[in-house]
Amino acid sequence: MTGTHGVGTMTGIALRTGWKVLVTWVLAMVGVMAVTGSSIGALYDTPEKIRGYAASLGGDAMAVLNGRVAGLDTLGGVLANEFGFVLSFGMPLMAVALTSRATRRDEEAGRLELLLAARIGRRAPLLAAVLVSSGAVLLTGLGCGAVMAAFGADAAGSLLYGLGIAALGFVFVGVTAVAAQVVEHNRQVWVVGIALTALLYLLRGLGALERNALLWLSPHGWVDEVRAFGEPRVWPLMLALGVGLALVALAFWFLDRRDVGSALLRPRRSVPRASAALRTPLGLAVRQHRGAVLGWAVVAAALMGVYGSLAQEIIDVILDNPALGGFLGADAEGLAEDLLRTVMSTFVMMLAMLVAAFVVAGIGSLREEERAGRLEVDLSAQRSRHSWLGVHVLVVTAGALVVGLVGALALGGSTSAALGERDWVGDVLSGALVQVPAVLVFVGLAVALLGWWPRGHLLAWGVLAVGALLAYLGPGFDLPDVLLDASPFIAVGQDVLADGASTPGTLVLLSVGLVLTVTGFVGFRRRDVPVP
Repeated sequence: MTGTHGVGTMTGIALRTGWKVLVTWVLAMVGVMAVTGSSIGALYDTPEKIRGYAASLGGDAMAVLNGRVAGLDTLGGVLANEFGFVLSFGMPLMAVALTSRATRRDEEAGRLELLLAARIGRRAPLLAAVLVSSGAVLLTGLGCGAVMAAFGADAAGSLLYGLGIAALGFVFVGVTAVAAQVVEHNRQVWVVGIALTALLYLLRGLGALERNALLWLSPHGWVDEVRAFGEPRVWPLMLALGVGLALVALAFWFLDRRDVGSALLRPRRSVPRASAALRTPLGLAVRQHRGAVLGWAVVAAALMGVYGSLAQEIIDVILDNPALGGFLGADAEGLAEDLLRTVMSTFVMMLAMLVAAFVVAGIGSLREEERAGRLEVDLSAQRSRHSWLGVHVLVVTAGALVVGLVGALALGGSTSAALGERDWVGDVLSGALVQVPAVLVFVGLAVALLGWWPRGHLLAWGVLAVGALLAYLGPGFDLPDVLLDASPFIAVGQDVLADGASTPGTLVLLSVGLVLTVTGFVGFRRRDVPVP
């Protein structure tokens, strides 16, 4: 029996058990592109409007956010630019989710060891995971390209851009395959994936800003350099393909040098006796979540620090733009500062989305405690279900406040440094405080799903994705206010730094979050443990 014997069987198992997740990711990414294409097609339906769009995005500040997209004077370039932020984070996270699910998560749960006891080769599960994940990202890229062409973008450029999307996803399939061999737990694979996504996104942004070699250290930059709607180049796709294959080969090399159930990086040896803090439920919960809090806080600080440092660039773009300058008139500088506050409100909203993602991931990790059987051991002592869940929800919520505070301080501090004005730290902290009710809604939703439908935790991620897309893309696409207010990030106030909080929206969100949380505790008390 060869090392890849049974790869067909493992591929079938991966598709049979994970097809719902796979289809959800593909439809979500292609659906976002469809929404983008529909809205852009309606807003920029003439060549003059498209040229005006290209002129309004001149300058380095915008390049940091979405890179230097070629062909901004074409419909395809506009679509690529509007889809750029979703692509930068959506495709890497899709690759991490699909690849880790069929590798480290199954191994951590013990299922992989049972499969390898049959006539399944040692390498077959990893190869099957790579094949399924790669097929999914390729399907996503081709689907997005087809949607772009359907809305009027150049067909050849759309195909090339779709292949660029797939190439970015394939690189992160390789990254995840390597991480699954290096670290021991699935949540650590996610931390590695999210951290690298943020780091490489920032490298692409800095490379685009300075027009230097940093751009070539990031697969995000390789997608830009394909220049699908400008002067097309295929060799950056070959670069991404080569790096992805090299990472997959490295993952197999690592796999052959470790035992099943272990990892290359082994955990530290434990001490003979636990500390006094670890012998308490609160101390144990803090120990369990502290790594995630640290990782997400670092990502928040890095992203928000870069965004805040662009404050002066944003003002310069507004003032230097001829069309905007004529529109703003004599009071251009004052109105530019008002527009800057609107942009900073968007950054604060993006920070709230990041914190909400931390909350959903943190409470979702409690499901792994149940699957692994550790929850039953905890509850076998003189401890109620409510106390166990309450401590973890408290720690995750406190961790969310830490992540949000670190991100807000980084955004406010870097903005103050860029503009030489001290008031921005307080303003950004106030704006971040306004977004707290939006985050609490996702606390309640995740707890409610854990209490009543633990297998439906993916729904929380779906609601977060829809809410984030409505908040990020909705205002620019002139969506109805009723639809925009359905997003918690908009319901608290669309321009929190300029207009403050929406009192009705804040009260509604706090009420919804409280009701969902209480409902989740009731359900957790009534249901069976464990739920298979």
